[in-house]
Formats: sequence, structure tokens, C-alpha cells
Amino acid sequence: MSDASPTLLEVRNLSVSFAHADTPALQGVSFSLKQGEIIGIVGETGAGKSVLARAIIDMLPGTGRISGGEVLVAGQPVATMTDTEKRMLRGAGVALIGTNAKALLDPVVKVGEQIARVLRAHRGIGKAQAWRDSIHLFEQVGIVNPEARAHAYPHELSGGMAQRVVIAMALIAQPKVLLADDATLGLDATIQLQVLDLMVQKARELGLGVVLITHDLGMVASYCDRVGIMRKGQLIELAPVRSFLQEGPRQRYSRELLEAASVRPTPMDESGDAGAGGGSRPPLLEVVDLVKTFKVDGSKSVVRAVDGVSLSIRKGETLALVGESGSGKTTMGQCLVRLLAADSGVIRFDGQDTLPLSDRGFRPIRRRMQMVFQEPYVALNPRWTVRDLVAEPLKLGEAMTRADQTSRVLELLDLVGIGRNRLESYPHELTAGEQKRVGIARALSVRPDFVIFDEPTTALDIRVRAQIIDLVRDLQAQMGLSALFITHDLNSVRSLAHYVAVMRHGKIVEQGETEKIFASPVEAYTRKLLDAELPIEVRAQPRQNLPHMEVHE
Repeated sequence: MSDASPTLLEVRNLSVSFAHADTPALQGVSFSLKQGEIIGIVGETGAGKSVLARAIIDMLPGTGRISGGEVLVAGQPVATMTDTEKRMLRGAGVALIGTNAKALLDPVVKVGEQIARVLRAHRGIGKAQAWRDSIHLFEQVGIVNPEARAHAYPHELSGGMAQRVVIAMALIAQPKVLLADDATLGLDATIQLQVLDLMVQKARELGLGVVLITHDLGMVASYCDRVGIMRKGQLIELAPVRSFLQEGPRQRYSRELLEAASVRPTPMDESGDAGAGGGSRPPLLEVVDLVKTFKVDGSKSVVRAVDGVSLSIRKGETLALVGESGSGKTTMGQCLVRLLAADSGVIRFDGQDTLPLSDRGFRPIRRRMQMVFQEPYVALNPRWTVRDLVAEPLKLGEAMTRADQTSRVLELLDLVGIGRNRLESYPHELTAGEQKRVGIARALSVRPDFVIFDEPTTALDIRVRAQIIDLVRDLQAQMGLSALFITHDLNSVRSLAHYVAVMRHGKIVEQGETEKIFASPVEAYTRKLLDAELPIEVRAQPRQNLPHMEVHE
């Protein structure tokens, strides 16, 4: 991309308002996009990133309206286009790829038919030709066995495969501008890398301009030419990625985001009870040859979700269990606290074998082993206030007066960093970070010795993710907690864990001290996970020019 490259998109002093909102959703946003250029737009939830993407194609939700400024695509103002011209713009001029591909696809129509339908609308070709072109598009975006995949429904595809279908759909009409709105959010790091490599590779081949909307600065550092920082509806900084990272941001808020994304604090001191060095101490939790299987509906097949897993965790230690979605991590955690019944093996907690115990016999141990769930908005009762949610576990223990319960709840809110003014709030009134903190407060209410954190940082904003990591580390230091940290966020692993166990297809393929695993992984699969990490640093060679990652799905 050079200064002589044609300008594909211009956003001039754009403002967007919604009825009954106190402040505009966008205020005076301006930038331009040239052919072959990739701009990363970064900001926290509510910054206005998604509103910007939809304003560009004049598809604002609800009562949203452009209250000032203009958008020009290939020099033509979008506001002056007819309805027919706008329909052609959406796809043929500017294509939008959103989050959660399966939600974007029609659940009752085969994905090949969905692609063919769009092809016929934009190219005016016959049904048979549209189907053949759909298969060809599937091949172009790296879908394995495209003929068979074309006959699949969205729910039959993996997240990465569904995202490839959405990319294929976005490229159908050969647009000039690609808007990717958190298009890889929630995908495994390895799948995310494949999807990003594919999207950027196709953009380079076709000479597109790309606006990559994200909250991942590592993604921006690896793929983008320029970075824009959004806050409260304003584009507060726009700079080349190289100068942004090497010379530092100009704005204080931008510096805060960069620091929150870059800092990797070391784990707790590895001496004494809080460290990993006490090799002679007996384990608090010991798992030997644990097996959990599931029967596949409508067949005699059996899936070994946990396949002969063995591991141990001492008091004050944290073990990170990492691996891609479907590797068995969450199933493993749920077996430990008996939310799922293990088929065989040994789970020994503080010297006691828990599998033979009755539910009544396991109850005292359950109070000492707690779990913080991946999706707090699902795990929290939507009809209960924060007070009720945090107090509920207290009612299962020793008798407490309501005043004592309230005192303990307030103490827990202080501990996890939730304002006391949230005491009577409902889950839907909380931010994602606050919901995570309520889940942690519930788990800590009975003063456990061991906590399972299931993906505690997934899909959180940059600063909120850093805050949750700091919170977990502080709690471990204050309470001497032992923890199993289930995640695919490798940056978090380095910040929190003494040891790492790598899980694949239900088995532990490699485990050891965190720094040793990161420095010298033995297994090819572990190296694949580490290679998928996108560090926040200036690369000598941009990621989009590297060889495309081989697809294995």
C-alpha cells in the first residue's frame, strides 16, 4: 500500500445518535482507507466500534441515525444513494463480517444454499452455476471437503469453519472494502490465526481495504498498517502501528490500553506454600487415570472426552489447563467438582478419594472445591440481585443472621472489587467484568481451598481482562488458594500459573513448569498453540506476508 493508492473509503466528521440517549454514539469520527490498507480500530465495549461499522453501510440498528458528517465509498456519498444503490453497496461495495458466525447464518438452510442465494442475487446467474461457484468459493477459503460441507447446516460446523463460510459470503460480490467486526471473538487462538490469515490473504490478493474492529492489540500489531483508538464514540488517536508501538501512544487512554494488554506480571513467589518449589509437600488435589466418556446420539460411538488424565496440584499452586475447544478441559473441571460423574480413575482431595463418596458424603468437600463458570450470564440467576446471588452459598453452611449475611456479602464485594452500590443490581445491569466478579465472589463465599477458573478472561475488554488477572493473583496471595486455571488465553497463563498441562483430544500431551513449557515445548501441538499467540510487538515481517497456516479441522 502506497500514498498513491486510491482511497476506497472516507469517513468525514461522522456523528450518530440514538433516540432517548443522553450522548451521541459517535462524535466527529474521521478517517480514510486506501486500497490494500488494513486499519485496526480498537476500543472497549461501548466505545462505538460496531456502530461505526454499521453507519458506514447505513444499517444502524433501532432508532440510530447519522446526525452529522458523511461516509463516502469510492468517492460517492452513501447518504445520496437510492435504496437500490445501497443494497448493491452492501456486499458489492462494502462487506461486513460480524461476530458469532453461526448466529449470522440461517440455521435451517444448508450453508451451500445460503452462499448460492447470495451469488444469484449479486451476479444474476442460474441455480446450478451458483451451486458450482459456491463449492469453488468454499475451496478458496480453505474449507476441507467443500462438497460435503456445502450440504451441512450451520450447527454442524465448527466455529472456525462457520467463520470461513461467512468470509466466503462476504467475498462473493467482490467488494472493495471489508469491515471485520470482532470476526474472531471467542475462537481458539489457533483457529483465530487461521481465520485472520485467510481473511487478510484474500484481502491482499483482491486489493481490498480492511477495517479490522477488535479489542486485541496483538492482532493489530500483527496484521494492521494503522491503528485507531476509540473511546466514548470518538476516534481519539490514529497512527501507524509501528510508531504507536515503538514511540508510544499520544493519548493517556491509549497508553492505558497498551499497558493493560502488554504487562505480564510474574506468578506468585515460588518459595514457601505459595510456590511451585515445595516438591516434598503432598498434593492437595491428585488425579490419576481419570476417564469420562459420552455416547453419541443415535449411534453406538463413544467419545472419550477425558481419556486417562493424571495431574496434581499442591496447596497455593496454580495449574493452567490449556488446549483448543473440545479438548476436554471444561469436562475435566466439571468432573472434579462432580457436576459430571467420571467413569473411572481416582480424584483424591486432601488425601480423600472422592469418587466413591455419596452425594451426602461429598458435600463437605464440595464447599472446599468451587468452580467459577465460563459464562456468568448463564450461570447467574437473572431474577436474583447481587445480594441474593452471593448470599445463596452462605445459606448452605452454618446458620447466619441476615445482618451477618449482608456483612459477609459486602466483605466479598469489596474483596472482588465490586462497588457496594451494585448490591441490589440484577445480572443484566452488570458489565461482563462485573458478572465475572460476582461469579468469583460466589465461589469464595464459603472460603474454599481450591477453585477452578473456567475461561475467566474470555471475550473481555483489554483493561477488564487485566483487572481479572490481577484480582485472581491477589486472591491467591491473600487466601493461599490452589487453583486450576482452564483457558486458551496464553498471556493469562504466563501471568498466573506455576505449571501448565496441555490437553488435546481428552489427553494430557505435555505438562511442566510454565516458563519451561513456553521456552522449550516438546510436543508439536504445544508449539502450535504457542505459535498462535499474537504478541504486542513490531514485527520485522508483517503477519499477513507470512506463509499461510495449514488448516486442520
